[in-house]
Amino acid sequence: MNSLFGEFTPEKLEQIRTHSYYAKLRESVIKRAEYYIENDPPVIKFSKIHLYETTGNREIFEAVHSNYQARLQNLLFAYVLTDDDKYIEPLADVIWNICDMESWSIPAHVRENLSIVRRRRNLDLCSCLLGHRLAEAITYTKDKLPELVYRRAKEEITYRVIDSFADYSEKEFWWYTITNNWASVCISGVLGAYLCLADDEKIKEQLPRMIAIADHYLDGFEDDACCAEGYSYWVYGFSYFCVFAKLLYDYTGGEINYFAKEKVHKIALFQQNVLMNERECISFSDCPVEFNPVAWLSHFLKRIYPDMQLPELPDECHTNPNEHLRLAFWTDPDIPKSSIKPMSHIFRDAQWFLCHGDGYALAAKAGHNNEFHNHNDVGSFIVSKNGKVTFCDPGGGEYTFDYFGPKRYEIFLPSARAHSVPIINGEYQVVGKREGGVLIAEERRFRFRMDNGYVIDSLTSLVRDFECLDDSVRLTDEYEFTEQPISVCERFVSLLPITASDGELHCGDSVLAFDKDAFDVSISEETVPRKGGKTDVVYYADLKAKYLDKTMKLVFEIK
Repeated sequence: MNSLFGEFTPEKLEQIRTHSYYAKLRESVIKRAEYYIENDPPVIKFSKIHLYETTGNREIFEAVHSNYQARLQNLLFAYVLTDDDKYIEPLADVIWNICDMESWSIPAHVRENLSIVRRRRNLDLCSCLLGHRLAEAITYTKDKLPELVYRRAKEEITYRVIDSFADYSEKEFWWYTITNNWASVCISGVLGAYLCLADDEKIKEQLPRMIAIADHYLDGFEDDACCAEGYSYWVYGFSYFCVFAKLLYDYTGGEINYFAKEKVHKIALFQQNVLMNERECISFSDCPVEFNPVAWLSHFLKRIYPDMQLPELPDECHTNPNEHLRLAFWTDPDIPKSSIKPMSHIFRDAQWFLCHGDGYALAAKAGHNNEFHNHNDVGSFIVSKNGKVTFCDPGGGEYTFDYFGPKRYEIFLPSARAHSVPIINGEYQVVGKREGGVLIAEERRFRFRMDNGYVIDSLTSLVRDFECLDDSVRLTDEYEFTEQPISVCERFVSLLPITASDGELHCGDSVLAFDKDAFDVSISEETVPRKGGKTDVVYYADLKAKYLDKTMKLVFEIK
């Protein structure tokens, strides 16, 4: 059983099979597995793959791809739970289907103009994880699977993942030297496939390269351990880094222990430092507003780092489409239930500021406009009032070809138009790494330059200043121009409706006060696409300054 991972023990398996904590998980897995037995998988059609090239849509085929991964994991887990051979034949079928796939990558990660061999051996987030999951599945069921199914799957994993990693360099796979979540997710899948199926000589030969890639991922974190991509990408990237590190720890008998590194410890605490309230988190970049902690990662980290605060988690272990086995084997019913008390925190390298006051919280960012999953958002801020985000950063949109292409900032959500930042002379912020600078970062004060977000010749300085008072936030923008500006417009954004009356903007429980004689006010809204075919309405209020000068100070108070 240790061929899968160290926690896969007979004692733990018995607990998962019998403990009430896992009752809903068992019920859900068996129910879904039975559904998969009765219902065939979707047919893989070229027309759905080709949609990414023709329309930019990636979700339609990705749903098909995800269906096969879910079938693989559910049927395997159902067998693990029950030892019932009735799951072996449908599991063999889905393994065979996956081996039939022309590429294990999603269309967004493998272009159609690549050679057939290169497409088949492409290593991306999906193919690496699929290779690992498939390797675990055939390793655990080797004595039950038809010999041909096992042999074919092993050869496909070896050709597509194990040998591909060894044969190709960073010229083919950019993530070999990247410092974001791609490095950790991909290399965890590669190592998992190697440990299941490769011989020891091959593992030891390639291990230095794998460790170098994991180290690149860690290099992406500065000393403040902030994940600038946002909380959801911390969950994604760091969870699979932990999978990699634990596999490596088990393989080396504890000789290589990433968890003993203080930097890894600090990264593990990121989760407890980004809460706006108990249900919503800082949503800069492509991060969603909702706080969705992962039980298996939280429990795993809590056992290693006692100072990690556990978020509020369900009393029972529920199903999760991403990691069924580790969802069960990394959770612990005996860990006491708790919740994180949202706290103030300053990420000095990323230039993020979070302050919790009396009934409110404020998050703001300085930084620059050239981050992974970048939005043009220097100076963006979020307000939570009475446990609900009001003025906000609306987060990420639907992932399409254009969303990650040259037209990214023509799309509303990643552009400055969707953020609470000024519009100057009709110009919005632009992409680029131009340094601004934090002037003051204290417990209740955040003052920084944000003119680096703009390319406007006459703008010599723009300083945004947040003062967190007892029950309100004072926001001051100070402008300096070489000549009188044509226009200055302050924009305030929310996912809640905004109304204006007599020098005030009302948004949820928040009220933003301004000099009613100094601005013309207009309120607009835009419907935006999200992942999964969902939509949201983003509301924004524009306060256009009536009186313009080369030096301006505009003051607002948010209660």
